[in-house]
Amino acid sequence: MTTTAATRPLPRSYMPDEEKIGMTQNAIYLCESVEADEAGDEETAWAWLALAKMPESAEYILKVGCGEAFLKEKGFTV
Repeated sequence: MTTTAATRPLPRSYMPDEEKIGMTQNAIYLCESVEADEAGDEETAWAWLALAKMPESAEYILKVGCGEAFLKEKGFTV
């Protein structure tokens, strides 16, 4: 249930480049999602989260809690 950044442009960034130094790409995706959410930009938060690689348990919880149709709408591959 993941997507890759190569299939579409990256969402709007809320993190300064200096904060990204030393972080893995996946950590950047997750932190960008949190930053977008904190800024009140729910669509961008979901877009960043859709790019992240998450543990199967987290993916399962999202599927159960949100439903596959919702996740597909937000850019996840389910």
